[in-house]
Amino acid sequence: MVKQLKLSFFQTFSITFVWILVLFSVFLENLTLTIPYIWNLVGISAIFAVILGIMYPTLWGFSSMKAIGKITISSAINIAGGVSAVWLFSPDMFEFIKPWLLAICVMTVLGHVIGFYFYSKWHNQKSSQKLNELLKNKL
Repeated sequence: MVKQLKLSFFQTFSITFVWILVLFSVFLENLTLTIPYIWNLVGISAIFAVILGIMYPTLWGFSSMKAIGKITISSAINIAGGVSAVWLFSPDMFEFIKPWLLAICVMTVLGHVIGFYFYSKWHNQKSSQKLNELLKNKL
């Protein structure tokens, strides 16, 4: 499990960093990046890697918590990570979105509730298919 999470972290980190650089290249062509700002980009990539590469797989794949706990934890960490990433990208952009943080929080929680519903449905179908295969093989 640890090996899988390490791989997931580094893959997510690398893909996020390259993705950010591609977006910069496309939309902010003439921008000169300073070394301190590149560290901000590394921080943003690390935040995404921790959330998407470690937290979600652990929480949704290996945890035996109830749904409300998973939704609460994943929503809170996602909101904190998203706000931190926006602040690292641009403090001015953070000030711009600050009035809408409550709406962002509500939408994040709703997104996690809807996501959990579809994930549970998919996971139950997958489990029932495995059980049906086991029954076929035993008969």
